[in-house]
Amino acid sequence: MDTQQFNLKLPLWVWHEDREHRPSFKLSRKFKLDQEVSGAALHVSFTGSARVLLDGVLVEEIGERAGNAGEWLTVAALPGVLQEGEHELSLELSCSAFVPLAEVNYYLWNRRVGAIAYLQGDGFWLVTDESWQADDAQAAVICRLGEEPFGDLENSPAAFVAGGYGDIEAYDLNSTTVIEAAELQASVANGVVGLSGSHGQDGTLVKPEQEQLELFYHLRKQNEWKAMRSLQREMNLTAASSVTIDLQAEYNCRFTASNHGTERVKLLWNGAESLHELAHYEGCITEWLEIAPGETQYTLPQGCRYIQLFVLGEAGHPFELELKFQSVHVALRQAGKLSSDSERLNEIFEVSAHTSRICHQIGLWDGIKRDRLNWTFDFYLAAKSCYFLWEDTKVIRRAVRELGIETPSGHWMNSICEYTLWWLKTVCEYYAQTGDKSFVLEMKEPLQRHIAWVGQNTEHGVGILPQDGVLVEWVPLTDEERAVALQAIYALTRADLLKLAAAMPELELAIDWPLRTLSSADFMQDPYALAVKVLGIASCYVSDEAAIAFLDSYELEDPLTPLSAFQLAECLSRYGRHERAYEIITAVWGGMLDNGATTFWESYTVRADAGAKRDFHDALTTYTAYGSYRMSLCHAWSSTPVKWIGEVVLGVQPLSPGYSTVRITPTPVGGIRSCSGTVNTPHGDLNVQWYYDADGEFRIVVNAPPGVTVIEMAGSEQPSV
Repeated sequence: MDTQQFNLKLPLWVWHEDREHRPSFKLSRKFKLDQEVSGAALHVSFTGSARVLLDGVLVEEIGERAGNAGEWLTVAALPGVLQEGEHELSLELSCSAFVPLAEVNYYLWNRRVGAIAYLQGDGFWLVTDESWQADDAQAAVICRLGEEPFGDLENSPAAFVAGGYGDIEAYDLNSTTVIEAAELQASVANGVVGLSGSHGQDGTLVKPEQEQLELFYHLRKQNEWKAMRSLQREMNLTAASSVTIDLQAEYNCRFTASNHGTERVKLLWNGAESLHELAHYEGCITEWLEIAPGETQYTLPQGCRYIQLFVLGEAGHPFELELKFQSVHVALRQAGKLSSDSERLNEIFEVSAHTSRICHQIGLWDGIKRDRLNWTFDFYLAAKSCYFLWEDTKVIRRAVRELGIETPSGHWMNSICEYTLWWLKTVCEYYAQTGDKSFVLEMKEPLQRHIAWVGQNTEHGVGILPQDGVLVEWVPLTDEERAVALQAIYALTRADLLKLAAAMPELELAIDWPLRTLSSADFMQDPYALAVKVLGIASCYVSDEAAIAFLDSYELEDPLTPLSAFQLAECLSRYGRHERAYEIITAVWGGMLDNGATTFWESYTVRADAGAKRDFHDALTTYTAYGSYRMSLCHAWSSTPVKWIGEVVLGVQPLSPGYSTVRITPTPVGGIRSCSGTVNTPHGDLNVQWYYDADGEFRIVVNAPPGVTVIEMAGSEQPSV
């Protein structure tokens, strides 16, 4: 069933309104059938245990286990035919172990329990929602299908890939290739892979039982994959029929496996972002499928580029399989586009757009491999490209809602102090880019709440008080560096909030945060990391003279990530050093491309030993908390070059919220002689084309939609238009 063909309502996670404080209760729904329904089947997932009753008669008892909340369970004893008339379906739920709560997931404090179900039959469809009863009260919605902490459920129908908002679609991948095959014949046509032959060997892998509920979906899967991978390592697969597939780029990929043979086939498959990870990572995607003759199964989407499959069955017996691969992400129209006479600039733009696109999921994910979550700093940076690229900013809004509304006062978002500041800046920048007052007003109470919480952690003459868990950047930082960088982020946020409060007085924002007096010397000490220095420049604590002196002398060096590299490029352009900013972007993002990137990475290193062997997981960061291979090779925060290209190369800069007035001052960089592109605005697409004519004169053509007023238009190197 394709997502495009599925128009039925999707089930919601529900529970009693008292959540975990009512661990045992009856969830029920009455319904009436006008005629007999055949093909009835009930599928459930829940925290705890359940007694399933139909019309007061016990159908099945399911004992408590952590895995109940990670997969769809089929209630096998339910009658296959439902008679005409009135019925009541009940789940007597009892839960003794709840989703664990820590500071990092405190915004999920209201989602520690849940139950979800769908009852289907011929012409009949019933799902859990707020119309169900929880004892004598209306059931409370916990979250949507696919949201944290439950995430995607095993054994999901193919159409459930649409997610709880119903806007995720699956797109066929047509460039798939086979790069290695053993003991089978492999063919590829339009991305569809056919596998046939005789089994080299048999084998069985039993999925380990989930031991406990986890903070997040990705932690559940990581623990599962590590256990599965360990069992795989114990198997001798040297005689197995196997194939390794290259999707040609990284995607949040699912695939279908259709068994066209006459016997059951077992598939052990691994997925990875790199071939090195595929061979060595102990937490590599590791899944097991058993497919009956004539059956088609869908995998859950996961972030990967390479897929290795072992086809197992009785040795010497024939098999025939067909595999189809799909990219899964929110359906978005790409408004922002670029075409220039620089292949490198075009490629950086397109790979940035691809990275952003596939991170648009149930939220604006940090990455499709890890962590598949809404982190405020991540989506603050990711949103910078989204405003330029995508016609609809709905995924930004739902990420902002989740963290802003659900994080209670007294807690820092994502457990990190400055992540609350980045959330506040996200709301400010959202308004500046979209002019969407209605959504910002929706955030009025969360804005007031989080502004007040920050204010409670300030002191006159000190600014924001020292906090535990300050991150700033993924490179090693001393406590002194973190402390001064936090003051810069705080000052940047304060300045943005004052602008928002002036533009929208109806928000009734009270920003009485005291600033700390700091100087250039507090940020520009030689040993300090690049991130500290560029934050000092951006926040205006560093004088123009000191900023220019640093920017004119700085050379890229490790440790560095795309975070501080982008901030460096913006600081350079702030002082008119556009050519040098372009050099930074081509060195970092172009460097990733030179090393085979098809999406942009969470981290990057600049090395003098260019010929040395590169490990694009362990060696690309100095942050080691995640262990080996955990660094993501597809991270939305690294799509930021789109913003710089749109504002500097195309030259489109909004001067008032929502692009009602704009300045257009293109900047030819890197020897580029012609460039055209489109920038998304709330009023429609804004098109810019510039080039040098045969006489060397700079020419520019602008097509602005109604509602956008261009108040300044010039070429920065050739001011005549």
